[in-house]
Parts: sequence; C-alpha cells; structure tokens
Amino acid sequence: MKKRITAVVLAAAMSFSLCACGGNSGEDSDSSKGIELTVMHNFTEEDRATNNQGDAHLTMSEAWQKEHPDIKVVSQVMSHDDYSTKIQAQAAVNELPDIFMVKGSWMDNFIDNDLLAPVNEYLDQYEHKGNYKPGVFDAATRDGKIYGMTGQLALSSVVLYNEELWKSIGYDTFPDNWDDIYKASEKFLEKGIPMFGMGNQDKWPAESYIFSGIGDLHTGSEWTESIIKNDGKAKFTDQAFVDALAHFQKMAEDKLFNEDFNTINDAQGFELYGQKKVSAVINASWGLGNIASYDEEVLKNTKVAMLPNLDGSEQQDVTGGCGWFWCVNKKLTGDKLKMAMDYIIYLNGFEMAEYAMKEYGLVTPMNVDDSGMSGQSQLVKDFVALTKDKNIVPIYDLQMNAAVIETMNSGLQELLNGTKKPEELAQEIQVDQDNIKK
Repeated sequence: MKKRITAVVLAAAMSFSLCACGGNSGEDSDSSKGIELTVMHNFTEEDRATNNQGDAHLTMSEAWQKEHPDIKVVSQVMSHDDYSTKIQAQAAVNELPDIFMVKGSWMDNFIDNDLLAPVNEYLDQYEHKGNYKPGVFDAATRDGKIYGMTGQLALSSVVLYNEELWKSIGYDTFPDNWDDIYKASEKFLEKGIPMFGMGNQDKWPAESYIFSGIGDLHTGSEWTESIIKNDGKAKFTDQAFVDALAHFQKMAEDKLFNEDFNTINDAQGFELYGQKKVSAVINASWGLGNIASYDEEVLKNTKVAMLPNLDGSEQQDVTGGCGWFWCVNKKLTGDKLKMAMDYIIYLNGFEMAEYAMKEYGLVTPMNVDDSGMSGQSQLVKDFVALTKDKNIVPIYDLQMNAAVIETMNSGLQELLNGTKKPEELAQEIQVDQDNIKK
C-alpha cells in the first residue's frame, strides 16, 4: 500500500544550459521545440519585493525562459500555505505538475510513492556541481539517488531586535543569558510591549523559527540527527526534549510573546515588529527582506543576535538547512525530461547563488564569492558575519518525518496555550516516530 502523502539578470546568467551534454548556445533542438512545462511553486509576484529568495528564483526563471523561447513555461503560483495543501493533495492521486517544490520533511513520502525523477545523471554533467556545500542534498537523497535541487539554505532561530527599544530599558545589546532575557521581558511588559512578535496561526512558525533552536539548546545536534535517521537511539520522550518543551511553554507563560500569537499569521506577527509593538522577532534569514521593506528608522535600528546557550556560553550553532527542493515528475521522458532537469538545475545553480548573495546577501547552498556585498545594508552584513562560521543544525520541519512534524506543530499550539503538558506532547510525537517503520 502506498504511504500517506500528508531574484537585472547578469549577462553570465544567460550562458548556462545543461542540455546537449553540458551546454549550448541557448537555441533549443528541433525535438524540444513546442514543449510545455507546467511549474507549480509558492513565489508570488505580490511578495517579490519582500521575498528575497522568491525574487532570486523568479529572476532565474525569467532568464531561463529568455534563453528557451520555444519552450512554454506555465506557472501555477499560490501562497505558501495553499501550495502546501494542494501539492500534497495532488501527490495523493498522482496528478502532479511537471516541476514542483517538495519540502524536505515530505521527501520520504514522495520518494516512497515513486513520484520523483532522480537528477543524478543531469547534475553530474553540471560544471558547478563541486560548488555545492556538503550535506545540502541530504534530505532529498535515497540510496545514492538525488531527487531534487535546492537553491535555498535557510537559517532560523536568529533574533532581530530594535536597538533603540532595548536601550530604552537599559540594554545596549540583546542579552547573552536567559535570566536577563526574562528580566528584560518584565521591563518591556511594564511599557506595554511584549518582547517577541510571533504569528503561529498556521502552526509551523513556532516550530520552524523558534522551537527547533530551543530544542537544540537542550538536546544537541546528535539527538536531532538520530531522530531524523530514526535509529532508535534518541526519542522524543527523552528528558532533554521534554525540558525543551517546558522551556518553550515557560516563554509563553511568562508572556514573552504577543498574546494573540496563535490567532494571527506569520506576516501579521512580523508586522508587529515593523510597527514597534514588539521589541524583537525570532525569525529566519528571509526576515531580512521584510525589514528592508520597512521605513529607514526600523532598518537602521535593527540588530541581529543569537539565542544564548543555556549556560550563557557563546552560541556556536544555528538552525538551518535546505527546506524546499525543486523536483521533476517521474512520468516525464525524453526531451521534456531533459528540459525540466535543465530548468531546475539552472534555477538552483551557480548564477542564482551569485545573484542571491550579491543582491541580498543570502546564504545559499553553493560556495560563491561574497566580495560583492559592499552595497548591502549593515544589517545584512551583520547577519552574514554572525552566521557564516556557525555549525548548521537541522530545522526540525526540514528533515523530520511529515507526520511527526504535523503532530508537533499542532501540539505546540496547545502547549503554548497551556492546554497540553510537555510530557503529553512528547509522548504523542513519539507515537508517530514509532510508526514510521510500520
């Protein structure tokens, strides 16, 4: 039985094409003319000004289409949450578009149901294959076969805080220990300002932005790797993970977040920061794009920090990973398959990485020269400097099993509302973990 499917382009960007044995002049062969590729994704034009990663991919897609005028790309675009629902529903009935995005935690289901075409044959011909950083394909790899391309290396659990607001309560910088975080929160509450803004209506932000980082503080990365491998050595019922849940619950109980965090969405939660209704957000690398869209005063006053270790020592880890992979429908054959592979490799290749780094200072899955960042804001430079030498540990929902994440994310809403105990949630998540092998 099948398992349950629960960003001006540089001239150089025009030169690459993988087809015809690793490169051509941009002209399509007679056999590929007339090909139509349906592409489904969640990078909307409306969000392009604030979604740096989305702009990078849309820009590369436009460049690819200029180089392949005889191939029609039909895009099906929707919001993040609508996309997540629709693509999994289509996967359940094996009615997928030609090219689509798959979240790392869904990969097992899509691979197990034989829905994805492996990219190895085409990736092996790519001249910049050696520039990809180690481990970026891990979530999309099974038995040596790689089933998707990624251009997104997300970093999360990073604190973006308003320096002016923090100085108003006597702090020159974000605290380097948890005791001072709680003390600072009390001072902010006296001014009627919660410390952190969060919008968890759609369940994933609490876990993806914050709890993955809190969890790593308590369990360490070896525990997380064991859970991902499902080797039985680590369990969600381990005291370290239960302690992480209790830590997160205490943050809510002590009102470190806006009171309506579970009833507003991610964008609304972040907007509280832009309006200076909260003093900080714990967010991800793409949050820099949101701040750049606010007025100059907010950008100037925004600083970046890491959540401190439990013992107050300097943080050496940052949660992150390649969250989404561009995949090709297993049903494709011949020239259509070749062009689809050419498209996803170009979208996630060297030119895209250079563009994303130079335009936005984005950390990408490829090693590229970052000397072109002189035009970036001080915030972006500070972010890159803070995170570039950190050890990247997995964001839970990028690599853990989809059913496990579904239970975790729903349970975290209850945990933060105070209607579920840490031990109860840990046990519920472990049940799903135990069922993976069944």
